[in-house]
This record gives sequence, C-alpha cells and structure tokens, in this order.
Amino acid sequence: MSTQPPVITQESIEVYQFDDNASFALNVAQMTRKTAGLSDVELPEDAQFKANSGLVGAEYAMSFLTGGLVDLAGSMGAQSQADRAFNWKPMLVFLGDVNEKTVDADALKIVEKGLTETFNNIEGTQYVGIARSRSSHLTNNFMYFYKGGELCHSERVHANYTSPEPHPLFIDYDPELFNGSCSSAVKIEVTGKVNYKGEDKEVVTMTILNGYEGYDSIAVKTAGFAVVPKSYGVWGSGIKYTVPAPYVIHDNTMYLFTKENSSFKLK
Repeated sequence: MSTQPPVITQESIEVYQFDDNASFALNVAQMTRKTAGLSDVELPEDAQFKANSGLVGAEYAMSFLTGGLVDLAGSMGAQSQADRAFNWKPMLVFLGDVNEKTVDADALKIVEKGLTETFNNIEGTQYVGIARSRSSHLTNNFMYFYKGGELCHSERVHANYTSPEPHPLFIDYDPELFNGSCSSAVKIEVTGKVNYKGEDKEVVTMTILNGYEGYDSIAVKTAGFAVVPKSYGVWGSGIKYTVPAPYVIHDNTMYLFTKENSSFKLK
C-alpha cells in the first residue's frame, strides 16, 4: 500500500475566548487544545500533574539515578491515550489567517513567517527552511532546519544527505540548503481559532518531537508563543528534560500558571 505525504487540516472552527478568571499562561495553553493536566495554583511548580498519579513517585525516584526524569511512556510500554495526552511536548504557537480552501499552504506560511522572525531574534543563527515528511504514518509531519551560532554548534548532529536519490524521509529535502543544519522533527497542526485582542485568528501549533537541545533558547525568542511542560523528552528514549515549572513565553515575557498571573520580563 502506497503512503501519502501528510496534509495539514483544520481540526476545529471553534473560537476560544480568553477566560478573565484564568492566568495568561493557562489561557494560551487552553487555546492550543494540545495540553492537559494544567491549572492555576499558588506555587507554579505544582501547576502540572500526570494522568496516572501512581507513576509519579517512581518517576521522581528514578530522577536521582538518571540525572533526569525517565520517559515512562517508553520504559513501561503502551499507555492509555489519556496518559499520552498528559505527557504533551513543548510547542511554538503562531496565530494567523487561514482560508478553509488552502489550510495546508496558509498554515505553512504562518509557521515559516513565525520561525523566520523568531530566528531573527537569535544572534548568529538563521532559520533555513522546512521539509515535509513522505508518509502521513509518521508522528512528525515536518522537519525544520536552522544553522549557525551557539545554538547550532559544531558538536551537534548536522543534516548531511549526499545521495543523488531523493531523500527517503522528506519529499522536498534540498541538500544544498539543508545540509549542515541542525533540525527538529515537528508536528504542525491547525487546532482551532482564538479571539485574541479582538480578532479571530487560527491557532497553528508546532509541537517539537525531538532535537530539544537549545529549545529553551528558541522558546525565549519566539515571535509567537512558546508553551513548555514541566518535563519532556523523545518517546521511548528514557531521557527527559526538566524545568522547575511549566511556563508560557510571549513578547519577551515568561508567564507562569499561578492564580496571581505571575509574569517576568526576560532580558
């Protein structure tokens, strides 16, 4: 059976309205429709919980042995959809206008514009481009690439495809453009709409599935929004990145999931 390249579709036309009783961080998380287990709390580090509370103790204990929380979804085999949903990944989020007849093309334009502006904020690093996966059966539907600076240093793995044959994983991989780049596999989705500052806009999420080194440096410079869970990692890798608390970044400001709507201006 032949496989088809993935096409971005519009998942919902529902318009999310910001809740005046929720923090800015929680509103942004909810507008993505891609997070779970978040709430506004007194202490920001308590803002996120797991679907299966029985695993938390073991996960916490293992952190002392591994230097980072273990990816239980990988180490313990199959989990329920709920458990997987609660282990959501960090994402960049961009807002824009999407025509129902050209959802895929419009969503890509929004993402590429957002990534270009984001990397323009990062000294020495530039956004290179994006390549579409060959198969819709893969978890990621795209891979994005960037070059240069401390973010894509020489010790990182760089793209290097030299065969004259088309790339086996991507339908539009350009070796002259992408070779030498750092990259991350991503899932780009149009999840719904949001009324933001009086205008209805499409919410386009780009969930980061791997290549997490340096992600925090990209998140703090985002031209859109960044939504970051308390812990995250590649499914099945046994390694997780951890931060003190989940957070959202927008307009050079970090927002926490607190009842008092805590925020901190970044340098």
